[in-house]
Formats: sequence, structure tokens, C-alpha cells
Amino acid sequence: MKYTLLALGTACVVTGCAGAKITHTDIASGAHSPKAIYIRSYIAQEAPFKGHHGDSVGEHPIRRSLAPAAFSKALREEMEKMAPAMVLADDEAPTTGWLVESTIDYAHAGSQTLRGSPAGIFGAGDSHLVLHVRITDVSGRHFVASDKDLSKGGSGNVIYEFDVAGGSWGPVGSTYAPGLGNPENFDYKNAAERIYYALSIDPQRHGTRTVPTINY
Repeated sequence: MKYTLLALGTACVVTGCAGAKITHTDIASGAHSPKAIYIRSYIAQEAPFKGHHGDSVGEHPIRRSLAPAAFSKALREEMEKMAPAMVLADDEAPTTGWLVESTIDYAHAGSQTLRGSPAGIFGAGDSHLVLHVRITDVSGRHFVASDKDLSKGGSGNVIYEFDVAGGSWGPVGSTYAPGLGNPENFDYKNAAERIYYALSIDPQRHGTRTVPTINY
């Protein structure tokens, strides 16, 4: 175990560390292969929005107000790997495919100063992001029965509902971690990628083979 922790700490020094995971699932219908995906994101009215967002304290409210748009952009880039995807305007409503709604419940960008200190390799100054995701099949193709009976969205059936948590740490940046930079968009991208992974069938194509491998 101690060698695992040492390797993790070393990796964070070299490349930075980041991640996101599904922490709880309320509904999982088995639905797949949507015709289209529509995205709408919010930030909860009382959601804590802390840490180093933007370049100054004065910019903080602006970054908070733009957080749903920033996450929607990251999520669209991932969801369009599954089907044509677009971010909905406030006055738009889909009539087919999936509506993916996400709510930012907690966003803490951490501390650049602490990440840059020796304690940064052990997680000091790390960032945190918590989201709630609700996916509705607006065309009503999938019937979802559960202990709570049929789950209904605004229009159609709720086919997936779950929570996502993520964050980044370490003093050195990488493709996935900000290092001493602003973690906001890194965390959004990592969470969006995790959502795509969770909803995809073999997203890394582990089952793909170019030649037969059957042994007789």
C-alpha cells in the first residue's frame, strides 16, 4: 500500500492528477443509442462556488454565472461522440432524443498557492466539483419502472439520474490537471468525459479485435 501511495504522489509531481467518478445512481434504465442529445446545465442557487475562480475576486461572480455555459460546452463535446449534440437556448425544447440536464451543486477551485507548496503533492489546494445529472428520453421510447414507479421528467421518461464528483490536485499541469493554473475548465471536462464513459458501451473499445482470437 505504501508503494502505491508513493507512486501516486510521484505521478502527481510529474504530470498532475485529476479524476471524476459516479458517486450515486438513482435510475439506470439501460437505454442507449439516442438519435440526438440536447444539453442544458444549471448552477444551484445556493451552490457553494469557492476557491480561485478567474484572475481576481471581482471576476468571481462572472465565472459563477458562466459556469453552466462552460460545463454545457464541455459536455456537448463529449456527448457528440454518441450522437449529434447541441446546447439548448433558454427558449428551446427538444422533441426527440435525450435531454441531458446537469446541476452544479458544488464547485471549489482550490488554491494555487497551496498546490504550489510541497504539500501540493499530497492534495493540498485541490479542487472539487459535484454535479447532479438527469437524463430524459423526451420521445418516450424507454419505459422505466422502479421502486418509485414510473419516473417522469418534464416531458418524457427519466432514463438515467446520478451524481458525479471530481477534482484535480498536484503542482504540475497535464492534459487532465491544471497544476498551478485555473482548474475550473479541467474539472468540467473531466466530469463531462466521465458522464460519456458511464453512458457508453465499451467507450475505450476494449472488446475490439482486428483478427480472430478464438482458441480451439
